[in-house]
Amino acid sequence: MNRLLARLLARLRRCGDDERGSAVLEFLVVGVLLTLPVFYLVITLARLQAGAYAVSGAAREAGRMYVTATDDGAGSLRAQAGAAMVFADHGLTGQVGISCERTPCLTRGGHITVTTAVDVELPLVPDFLGGVVPTSVHLTSTHVESVGKYRE
Repeated sequence: MNRLLARLLARLRRCGDDERGSAVLEFLVVGVLLTLPVFYLVITLARLQAGAYAVSGAAREAGRMYVTATDDGAGSLRAQAGAAMVFADHGLTGQVGISCERTPCLTRGGHITVTTAVDVELPLVPDFLGGVVPTSVHLTSTHVESVGKYRE
């Protein structure tokens, strides 16, 4: 019986020698295969969130700057400058559209609608894949700002 047990233990020891070091290799391969997609997802979501903050902040600031101007020409320039500053803070360039409910825009009790848009480039997607997969995400935001009733 002892002899049989000794042979069985010897065979088990030899079996374990063949597997030495493969667990570390398997862990590294599986770890890298799981970590890279998660890392890309985090980078992409962070970039999209920055774009969402930029587009909504630019619309809000452009509207606020427009209604505090003295006339429509100055308001348009101020709105464009305010939106450009917000976009620049996030490292993006965007478009700004302004529409008015009344003419002139700064009529008491009126509303000014500011629409901003930005294209957020997806990270690590080469341009030559543009025909196959999307390389950017288009984000828009709209903000309505009221012109004060007691404006001079």
